[in-house]
Amino acid sequence: MKKILKYLILSLTLMATLVGGLSNYGQVQAQEFNDTLNIGVTNTVSGLNIFNSSDVVAQWVERFMYPSLVDQPEAGVFSSNIAEITTDDNQLYTITILDDVNWSDGTAVSSHDVVFTITTIADPQVETHAASYITAIDGLGDDGKLVEGSDSISGLEVIDDKTLTLTLKEPADPAYVNENIGFKLLIAPKHVVEEQDLYNLGSSEFATNPTVFAGPYKFVKYENGSYVQLEANETYFRGEPKIKNIFIQIMDSTALVTALQSGTVDMSAGGGIGVIPITDINMLRENDNLTVEANPGTSIQFMYFNNAVITDANVRKAFLMAINRDRLVSDLILGEGEIPAATLTSMNPYTDPDLAPVAYDPEAAKALLEESGFDMSQEIVLSVPTGNVTRMTSASLIEQDLEAIGLNVRQITADFATHLSNVGKGDYQLALLSLAFNVDPDQSSYWSKSSINYAQLNDDHLEDLMLRGKTLTSFEERFPVYQEIQAYFQEEALLVPLYSELQFITQSKKLTGGIKPFWLGSLFDIETWSIEQ
Repeated sequence: MKKILKYLILSLTLMATLVGGLSNYGQVQAQEFNDTLNIGVTNTVSGLNIFNSSDVVAQWVERFMYPSLVDQPEAGVFSSNIAEITTDDNQLYTITILDDVNWSDGTAVSSHDVVFTITTIADPQVETHAASYITAIDGLGDDGKLVEGSDSISGLEVIDDKTLTLTLKEPADPAYVNENIGFKLLIAPKHVVEEQDLYNLGSSEFATNPTVFAGPYKFVKYENGSYVQLEANETYFRGEPKIKNIFIQIMDSTALVTALQSGTVDMSAGGGIGVIPITDINMLRENDNLTVEANPGTSIQFMYFNNAVITDANVRKAFLMAINRDRLVSDLILGEGEIPAATLTSMNPYTDPDLAPVAYDPEAAKALLEESGFDMSQEIVLSVPTGNVTRMTSASLIEQDLEAIGLNVRQITADFATHLSNVGKGDYQLALLSLAFNVDPDQSSYWSKSSINYAQLNDDHLEDLMLRGKTLTSFEERFPVYQEIQAYFQEEALLVPLYSELQFITQSKKLTGGIKPFWLGSLFDIETWSIEQ
């Protein structure tokens, strides 16, 4: 009876979300726009502060508006965006801004914008998700912040308005520099942001109602929890985009399927932020108006441990072994995915092919808990974000598995933004969350003590391994280090990699262009996309 009631409540919750999502969507569609692309996402947008956007959907939306130095159209393949990055010795890098790249107010994009962006991130008093991207630069600490007593970064030097040099502490793989500094960082307009309160950027005009851009689109409006409206940037250096208006619609995954079928949404954002329930994929494949394509991805659904609260590795291992991840893959995603052994998926060249996932073993899990002296009567809270139906259903299966070994588990749910805020503050015990990783294996921006660090890690050995991995200069040197990191994540059970779904590209046949097999780099040619009206 308990399980029946649980699923009844879940169904009613999802229905209420669906109705609300469709209601919001209808309000947007009531407006008349031509040349419009409607994109569905299943997570809310936490904000538009490029210095401190901790959720993937916000970072993705910001890419429409702000430029990176380079593009990554395919995994591990880089091309210039607004700049070229070159090096002769893997330690001194020259960044050259292309001519005729301007902000939408007519101001030229310059080397000063790049230096300002990096310097702001490095300011110890500025809250940022991006400090771990720049830790390799000379003059910065391992936390990506200025060392005490310094007011400038010794590794940055402006040569002229279009040229600067970047000196690293140690030589590094050019792929690491291109991915972390060239691709991950979005460049801010210095002349706009320097007028703001740098220590409260999240509430500034720059973050809540931005007006100056150098990306293909400009911000129009963000209706919190409902949609983001963008319009084509007529001054974009590659040419004004063919699609003049974009609405990024926020809805749960069930509503997204309905909207795709009806044609009121033209494409799913994919990449873990526009998730379609696997049970609906075949139905969408049968829709003559849609194309559906599946590709391996870099995203992983995790169950996070708050490592500052659950400090015993044997207890974490017990939780890991108690969860039937094979059932999650077979029942929830119908075999359309994999179980990662650690924090890299099979598509990543750095994944250790000899490291197998920890096997499901509830009896061994019970023994570990008994050996650890774990108090089985205490309540364990599993925090779950709403919106992603597959993830919400997985939470109930996980709860069942943990209860089956004698644990006392209670689920709580919250909208994604609230959930992310709670996890970021460490206000949880267990939490479900997905991450979409880059190809470069350095993940210090997620696991370092000085980074986002949702898992609340404080592990000196892991810090040393991550630092060593990102300062080596070739695949052959780096691969053994990342083998060790993967093994350490598994040995210490620092989190539970639940599953990695195939990434489904689902969009209207009226759309030319769209999401690419390498999701993170999909927007590199968005100005060429077109949609038949």
